[in-house]
Amino acid sequence: MGRAVAVVHLRSEVSDARHARVLETLTGLLPRVGVEGRGVFACDLRGTERLLGSPERVGARIVAVLERVRIPVAVGIAERPFAARVLAERAPVGEVSRLRPGEERMFLSRLPVGVLPLEEELREELGLLGIRTVGEFADLERGAVLDRFGRAAAAAHALARGEDAGEVRGAAPRRRIVAKRSWDAPIDRTDQLLFALRAALDDLGTELRMDGLAAMRLEARLEREDAAVLRLERLVLPPTAEPAALLRSLRWALEERPGREGLGLVTGVRIEATEVELVRGRQIGLFAADAAREEEAIAVARYLRSRLGPGAVLRPRVTDPESRVAEREVEWEEAVS
Repeated sequence: MGRAVAVVHLRSEVSDARHARVLETLTGLLPRVGVEGRGVFACDLRGTERLLGSPERVGARIVAVLERVRIPVAVGIAERPFAARVLAERAPVGEVSRLRPGEERMFLSRLPVGVLPLEEELREELGLLGIRTVGEFADLERGAVLDRFGRAAAAAHALARGEDAGEVRGAAPRRRIVAKRSWDAPIDRTDQLLFALRAALDDLGTELRMDGLAAMRLEARLEREDAAVLRLERLVLPPTAEPAALLRSLRWALEERPGREGLGLVTGVRIEATEVELVRGRQIGLFAADAAREEEAIAVARYLRSRLGPGAVLRPRVTDPESRVAEREVEWEEAVS
């Protein structure tokens, strides 16, 4: 299964208690759940099909479980959270609606431009220009939208065209989970910086575990003596509180930053877990494929391919499972594309 996101839309009074109850239920059912808004939740279904069934089956189970506690919802399923959310908002209560790959842009194109996250003033300006549907807005040239209307409009334009990153955003922690470090002697080498960051991430991991949380997104601010602050942001897959895994994510963020600017003279760091999810037991991994571990392997494979080039990350495919020596009947293919 490719990318699939299920958005659960609460269709009743959204009290704090009901919002928390739905979030607790979803995090007990699925490996990655984010909060899109009050009473709106996005569930990343990548890697879950072998364990939980098709996306429609997962959606039906969510509806049934919440119906048992008298919480009515609708579920929309698409490749990206935005399209899934719009679909869920329009689905009948108790229903599961799905957009197949390639259907998102057509579905959105017929809707009014008001479904996009745009300021009212900009919506009125677009109306004066005769642009009233998402499709008409999507047909505008990308650079022209950025130049005339700014970054917020460009982000909405990407949503309209299905060109957004499509990430499931995690819930913000109930309190600020931050670790800081500073050094008397500036650090100008990446290997030395990573060694120094480990101490800060040990503290961050301890704070996360105290709250029973795993970091889903990290933000780091590197204070520099000879340059402006260097800001890094990284989605953590799978979410974790383990310092070694958090350090690996920041190392990748350093290596992949645009332009590979020089590190400079780093004098201190502030690292914050800006999105988190509840830590859950992983016993299921003893008996079946563990989706989170699979996603981590995919993330590592993609990173290696980006560094080493095509043909560097391969996996075997057994062409004759009935062979007495199956390993001799193998073809090699790209693990990621």
